Amino acid sequence: MESFLNSLEKFLTWFFALAFGALLIYGGLRYRSHVEEESDLLLQAKKQNTPEAYLAFLRNCHQCPEEKAAQRALDDLHRGMGMLARLTRDHLPERASISKPVFSPDGKTILATAGKGPDFWDAETGRRDSHGDKTFTKSGGRHQVDALDFAADGRRIGAGMPGRDGGRLMIWDLTSEALVGEREVSDADVRGVLFSPDSIWLAWRGDGPVGIWNPLMGRFLRGTHEGISSMAFLQAPNGRTYFLTVGGRELITWEPTTMEMLKEQSMDSDRPLLGLSRDGRVVGFSDGRVLELWDTATVRAFAELRDLTGDITAFCRDTASGRIVVGTQLGRVYLWDPLASPVPLGHVAAHEGPVETLACGAEGRAVSLGWDGARVWNLEKIKGQPMSGGPRKRK
Repeated sequence: MESFLNSLEKFLTWFFALAFGALLIYGGLRYRSHVEEESDLLLQAKKQNTPEAYLAFLRNCHQCPEEKAAQRALDDLHRGMGMLARLTRDHLPERASISKPVFSPDGKTILATAGKGPDFWDAETGRRDSHGDKTFTKSGGRHQVDALDFAADGRRIGAGMPGRDGGRLMIWDLTSEALVGEREVSDADVRGVLFSPDSIWLAWRGDGPVGIWNPLMGRFLRGTHEGISSMAFLQAPNGRTYFLTVGGRELITWEPTTMEMLKEQSMDSDRPLLGLSRDGRVVGFSDGRVLELWDTATVRAFAELRDLTGDITAFCRDTASGRIVVGTQLGRVYLWDPLASPVPLGHVAAHEGPVETLACGAEGRAVSLGWDGARVWNLEKIKGQPMSGGPRKRK
């Protein structure tokens, strides 16, 4: 009996020793798997299934093997949140950027540039409607573009380009793709161009100077006021059209056909200027995560948006609805009705990095630009996105 008990004791000792060792090995493997899982951003993105998670992965994935799969998953999520299209960049070098976007009057086409000459994209599909490298050019080929605009009648486009001793303005006819006007701007680079509502005049601004050009009549007028950083044409309730410019806190109203200064008014804001809406209705000032809006008709502040995720970098106004689209440093795009609520209607995590530019167009559309490309949004669907939420169900 004693021999049996000794054998049983040895057996149990070895059994528990082996079991404890197996338990340690299993625990180590589980811990290693957990650590690897925690460090696998793509796996975490798939589990969370949110734009934020996929954007975090793509932010650290430059040409990694999983980049395309993650981008497809992100596109699927974005489409459910209001994205119409992501503008293609197949004709561009890796990570080359698209800039200076503006919608056609009907909202179906986006005019933009990748640096050399103007190009067109279908706003609903994101496909590039290339006109080739021999069209929309000047002598010597396609050149750097610093500013772009679509005429309100949809028949012409205007561009600002570098010139010999400053900038250069150019206008092309869309039907013939022929250059119909060209004008040097001495001693000033052209940073922005804007057609008048009647599509006759092309306004321009540099780093301070501002002016207006009518190529059909051969008239070129230059403003006497320096320091302009934003401009717009305003169609007033009395039927008249005014040319508005903003620099610092000064709002100036001009007679567009003569460039006579009609009125100069000061906006008493403590925040830096963000810009003037394209329709000339509102001026935005921003300090960090606060957006302050001023009405150009009354020259009074009328709405304020606070506490967004990231500092505010850009805004645009949807003219038809009066809603404001806001972009932030952390890649968020917000939709806000300043007359209805002090908080946004909805938002979407749109980009890996800062929202660099926003442009609003017809049919309730907006395009946002970041270092990771350009995305076109349906504002009605962004309106339906909650301000916070958990993982989305996979379809």
